[in-house]
Amino acid sequence: MLFQRLASKVSVLAPAKINLFLELLGKRPDGFHELETVMVAVSLFDRLEVTPTENPDIVLDCAWDSGQLAQATSLGDSSQLLGDLPPQDSNLVYRAVKLLQSEENVPHGARIVLQKRIPSASGFGGASSDAAAVLYAASKAWNLNLSIERLSELAATLGSDIPFFFHAGQLGSGQAIATGRGENIEPFPGRRLDLVLIRPAGGVSTAEAYRRCQLPEVPDSSSELLASLKSHQRMSMPRQLTNRLIQPAREISSRIDQLATICEQLDVVAHQMSGSGSGYFAICRSRAHARRVAARLKAHNVGMVFPVTTCGLQSLRN
Repeated sequence: MLFQRLASKVSVLAPAKINLFLELLGKRPDGFHELETVMVAVSLFDRLEVTPTENPDIVLDCAWDSGQLAQATSLGDSSQLLGDLPPQDSNLVYRAVKLLQSEENVPHGARIVLQKRIPSASGFGGASSDAAAVLYAASKAWNLNLSIERLSELAATLGSDIPFFFHAGQLGSGQAIATGRGENIEPFPGRRLDLVLIRPAGGVSTAEAYRRCQLPEVPDSSSELLASLKSHQRMSMPRQLTNRLIQPAREISSRIDQLATICEQLDVVAHQMSGSGSGYFAICRSRAHARRVAARLKAHNVGMVFPVTTCGLQSLRN
């Protein structure tokens, strides 16, 4: 999360994330799943601006970035490739600001402009990142200057992935292991990765993927992956990555298997679905390799393709 305070507004770049590892450990009494996941922030960003207003209304203007929309339209049905933009009242950004306004008894309102580049229903965390960004930006715009701990507490009531975007910058790497529902974040220093993200046509419902998932008798461990990320040996990355949600996602979308088959033929370091899908990623050997892989994927007409790197999140201060 990268922010800038201007004279009349606060501007924030909200990064996407991928799950390099996602294992389900059990069902919790609150209905959520106990999980272990390794998440990293990547250089695909939404842009969000918050301007404080004297009246108490919250107004959200949310639209796809024009270049992103043009690219998606040229490939076919843009709504299938980018996903939907929720109406204001159900948008997580709007809900986050309303929660902050209510909990902190803020008499002012805000105008929020959200320019989207991260596809929805992709497993790339765009909505969660936007929610974290707007909580931080609104806190600054309203001169609340709340602690990251307080903002993270509010964020956890809105979604399990949101706290990651507050805490993963503490060591500058934008990489962290998350446990519990995803709200317990332990950042770790890790090397930069070059990747290609793919968003095929059609998303996957997170709720439906979790509903269909089967808990493993013996959960996989992230230890080998973490050792690789903390080392400088790029080729030590395990080729087989874990995502327990991939099987239910395959049942919902046949494109997951298609992407896996294509990536197997591209000589990448590793590949896997992110989150609950339908987004997919391939880990490459270098930026040049990522550009070549992206070009080949575009030639296969697999959907939206983004060559990216992992990015360090700015360590947020009170």
